[in-house]
Formats: sequence, structure tokens, C-alpha cells
Amino acid sequence: MIGEFNFFLSSDEKDRDLFFGPLDGEEFIKIEEKDIMAHLMVKAGIFNSASDARRNGWDKPIPSGFSDLRVGKKKTRITIFKE
Repeated sequence: MIGEFNFFLSSDEKDRDLFFGPLDGEEFIKIEEKDIMAHLMVKAGIFNSASDARRNGWDKPIPSGFSDLRVGKKKTRITIFKE
């Protein structure tokens, strides 16, 4: 679905189905260990660059656990699971 992005980082692939349900692999974007929230906002297309996202307050670490956010003027849904 346009306007929805699922981000995932876990050592156990079973966690993906537990938190997101049985979705196709293309519907998930892998999180790198070095990524911060600004990088996720760029991957979701909310900002053009990580520096723009940082200037707008997204210069923070990705929270551990499960997060479900609505971000931006278009209320883009960002769902994150980070172990």
C-alpha cells in the first residue's frame, strides 16, 4: 500500500510475522545497525535527505521494540520493529 512503510531489524525472522503478520518480503525495508530515524524518514520518502530530516527533529536513535507512527503532511504510516 502506498503511504505505508514497514522497517525491520531482528536476529530472528519469526519476529517479522509475529509483529507484522504474513506479508511478502518486498513489503519490508531492512534497518541497518548504523541507521537513525532520519535515515528511515528518507527511505520512506518523507524527506529528500538525512540532513533535512535531522533539521526537522529526526536526529535521534531508532527506538527498540515495536513502533507505529503517522508522519508528515500525508500522514505516512511508519511501522518499525527493532530488536
